[in-house]
Amino acid sequence: MEKDLILTCDAGTTGCKCTIFNTQGYTLSSVRRSYDTIYPRPNWSEQNMDAILEGVYSGIRELLEQVDPHRIACVGLSGSMNGCIPVDAEGKALHANIIHSDCRAEAQVEEIARRISPEDFYQLTGNRLDTHFTLPKILWIKENLPDVYRRTRWWLNTKDYIYGRLTGRFGYTDYSDASLTIALDIRRRTWSEELIRDTGLDIQRMPVIRPGHDVRGKITRETYRLTGLMPGTPVAIGGGDGPCCARGAGVFDAGNAYTNIGSSAWVSQLLKEPVMDSKARIFNFLDMDGQSCHICGTVQCGAAAFNWAMENLFNRGENSGMDISRFENMARQIQPGSEGVMFLPTLMGWRTPYWDANTRGCLMGFTLYHDKRHIARAVYEGVAYALNTCAEIIVECGAPMNSMMLTGGGARSGLWPDMLAAIYGVPTRVHQSPGEATSLGAAMVAGVGVGIFESYEKAASLARARSTHPVNAQWNAAYRKYYPLYAQIYERLRPINDAIAGVRIGEKP
Repeated sequence: MEKDLILTCDAGTTGCKCTIFNTQGYTLSSVRRSYDTIYPRPNWSEQNMDAILEGVYSGIRELLEQVDPHRIACVGLSGSMNGCIPVDAEGKALHANIIHSDCRAEAQVEEIARRISPEDFYQLTGNRLDTHFTLPKILWIKENLPDVYRRTRWWLNTKDYIYGRLTGRFGYTDYSDASLTIALDIRRRTWSEELIRDTGLDIQRMPVIRPGHDVRGKITRETYRLTGLMPGTPVAIGGGDGPCCARGAGVFDAGNAYTNIGSSAWVSQLLKEPVMDSKARIFNFLDMDGQSCHICGTVQCGAAAFNWAMENLFNRGENSGMDISRFENMARQIQPGSEGVMFLPTLMGWRTPYWDANTRGCLMGFTLYHDKRHIARAVYEGVAYALNTCAEIIVECGAPMNSMMLTGGGARSGLWPDMLAAIYGVPTRVHQSPGEATSLGAAMVAGVGVGIFESYEKAASLARARSTHPVNAQWNAAYRKYYPLYAQIYERLRPINDAIAGVRIGEKP
């Protein structure tokens, strides 16, 4: 039987999507399994790896009820990045994954900064020294959970753990996930032995780095029993959700940019070398191939802030049962700029450009004249303004944006594509399957590994757009007036946010 299909597993922030693609990049079938994020304290975010793993197994089983598993040529993997999963020698997760949005490791960031200046750190790793990344989280575990630290054999990310479970090969990662541990020398493409040693950690516990298209891992008999995948099926190590999304969006050369609107949101493009911003506002991570480099600006809460606003500000009373269609219809009734109402989607701190965990969300500018329609529009615009900040900085750093593909669940919106085109000043294109771009990128990488595709660049032709959205001149003029006001809010509110952050949640007066 011809092996003509690729199965992928993309373990994101809110759920795992398992998908089957044909060799032309079309989705034959896709299933999703949701799981929870746990917030034990303010600015803490964790996920149970057993729940994620069960979602992977269950999703694969359902897919293989629809196709013959003998047709699966390979398995591709993707997952959320810059987490921290301590794993023992037998491959057991010793603690929940401390995920990308977690900011608990502030003290550890300060300790690292005493050993290496933030400027030198950025030049070494291509990334800021910040709580969101893996390295300070490892130090947090060492200092606060010494028994877990002692028993840890490997520090893994989401898709690395899944890879180990599917193949029995633990202790492997790819170049992209290695980059966002912020323990990698981004120019030498290897772990920074000096940095790891100076922080008191053991380099032997860092996973072995391989290209994402490495397919030496094979489905085990135990995995066959759990999923139905045939033993010996090649499994690519894969990549983080960011670079997989880029490849799935058809990004392959300078000037091709994309915006992903998911729980977190970002703007990114692919270059040959890292881009070192003098203000360290954007960050760099390697592609799965270990050759190219993604430059990126991130909005910590994109669709997550949108969903929070819809649920907590609208889903009550006469608006009970509010859904996205109704919410968007309200927003469409208001002109660009929301007549001065503004929303900051910074519900888990602010990453690009300020990298400030103390920043809180904010809704402002409303009067007795304004109503729920203005607030709905402002929520859309708040996420779009935050993404525009990322895009502006990338261009400022010398990376032109000639095209902009939109991916992620938010790209299905009927409003955001037009709004972003007007705010960016660049036409936007909506991916043919916006929610499948990351999975498609994982399929491309796995397909390269088994020879279905000649190269990542050749595979990029699989990405197609379903619609194009030109720049609306009137909207663009309005946003050029309102965006500068939005850009001032952070500095004006910073002292208040710092004071609020000093108040302990639940503390009695």
